Formats: sequence, C-alpha cells, structure tokens
Amino acid sequence: MIDNGDLSGLVDARPTALLEGFGFTEGPIWHPVEHWLMFSDIAESKQYLWSEAEGLQLFRQPTNQANGNCFDLWGRVVSCEHASSQLVRHTHGGKLVEVLASHYDGQALNSPNDVVCDSTGRLWFTDPAFGRTREDLGLIRPQEQPCQGVYRRDPDGTLVRVVDDFQQPNGLCFDGEEKRLFVNDSWGPHIRVFDVDEAGMLRGGAVWAEVAGDGEGVPDGMKCDADGRIWCNGPGGVHVFVEDGLGGGRWIGRVPMPEKVTNFCWGGPEGHTLFITGVSAVWTVETATTHAPMIHGA
Repeated sequence: MIDNGDLSGLVDARPTALLEGFGFTEGPIWHPVEHWLMFSDIAESKQYLWSEAEGLQLFRQPTNQANGNCFDLWGRVVSCEHASSQLVRHTHGGKLVEVLASHYDGQALNSPNDVVCDSTGRLWFTDPAFGRTREDLGLIRPQEQPCQGVYRRDPDGTLVRVVDDFQQPNGLCFDGEEKRLFVNDSWGPHIRVFDVDEAGMLRGGAVWAEVAGDGEGVPDGMKCDADGRIWCNGPGGVHVFVEDGLGGGRWIGRVPMPEKVTNFCWGGPEGHTLFITGVSAVWTVETATTHAPMIHGA
C-alpha cells in the first residue's frame, strides 16, 4: 500500500484534467490581475495561455523548447529556453523576445530550467544539463559549462553563479520573507536550503529534505505556500513538507497524481486552485491554501 500521508483539510479534491493532449507540459504561472494561466509544452516547443473566458490560446511558437516561466517586477514573462540555452523576457504579448542571459565566463549556459524573481528584480535560475542530453527536452550537444549551477541575474545585467555543486538543479523558490532560497536536485533527490544575504549571495546549502516515494517523477517544480510549507513535485505526485524545528523539513503528505507531473502554481479566482503540469495534461486540484504572500510580480 502506498503511503500518501495526511493532507486532510489542506487538499480538498481529487485531481481533475483541465487540458489534455500535450507532449510535455511545464512552467505554469498565473496572472493574478488578468486571470490567465501560462504554461510551456517543451516537447512541442510551444507556450500557451488559458483562461475561463478565452479558453486555450497559443502564446508563442517555436519557443526553443522553453521550460520554466515567471513574472518579473513589471509583470513581463521571463522564460527558460532549453534548446537555445538562454533566459529570455517577452514583451508585446510574446512578439518580441529579449535575451537576458546566454553565457557565463564566455561559455554557453547548459539549459536554463526554472526561474524566480525576487522583490529587487533579481532573477534566480537553475541550469541543469537536461536540454543538452534529451532530444525531447532540447537539442543534443556537448556541455560547455564545467558544472550544473544556480545563477543570479541582476537588474543591471550582471550574471553571477551562486552555487556550483549540484548534480542537476531544478526547481527553486524563496520563503515568504526571501531570507532563504530552496533549490532541489533532481538527481539528489533532495531539497537544499540557503541563507540569502542583502548582496544576493548564498550561505549554507545543507540538505533540507529528501524527496522520495513510489511512482514516476523526481524533484522538479517547487513553491512555498502562505503558511510556509514547501510543495515539491516528486515521485507519484506533489509532496508537501513543513519545518521540523531542527533546521530541516518533515514530509507530511503527497497529492497523488495519475501521471508524472513536473510543476505547478496556485491561481484561480481565490488563488486556491493548484494548476499542475504533467506529461500529457494540465491538472487542477483545489486546496485550502495559496502561494506565499506576493511582494512583487504582475
């Protein structure tokens, strides 16, 4: 018997397929003012918008097999592109794309994977090798960087590698006060935690929690909710952790999913709907919580 823990009172319903028939969906983000969902289909090199009013619409094609997305301080969409090894920003409804980062120390990035924006406008992103080693997720080619790192891109364009000792860094999120940055390692498979100083440098990096269980999936998309819980995609669904009082995380349960899932975000009219991207579909789950308080974004 598979143990899914106890999320009673936190997760209110079973997963429902919202949209189906995709190749490999990722990077969902919800616009809190205009009430639309954006997500990537990496395998098909497309990005979509969905809303209750307008249904599903194509946002951009091709996308260089875009993966993770976020909003910057001005509500513009920032995307990680696997095939181009670039971090880009969209303007004019996706018609114009500005390259924000493509190289570090004169060498091309690996394949930017997931990205978050902090309250100062700095962009933080992971750079594993997946987009160089899997044809369905990128373009097969040699790796130029000596490591799979985590980067900080400052508003003035400065790019800093803040961590260089991950196997394959993937999802990342801040706590509600932006004093700690959580980054998971798909090959760990675990979540690490770093203290963030005012200059944007990281300290620590201890393993905060292991992400294990039955079913398909590895540590992937990750978010902090309004009550400080960390939600992380992993084997068999979306795993939920709380602080253990000893500097680490304690697993309390899993939202079981019918297929391998990759990422998620909160949205909907009240912000309590969990939109979860999977291999072939986008799913919804109703929860009794929402994302950590937004201090920036759209």
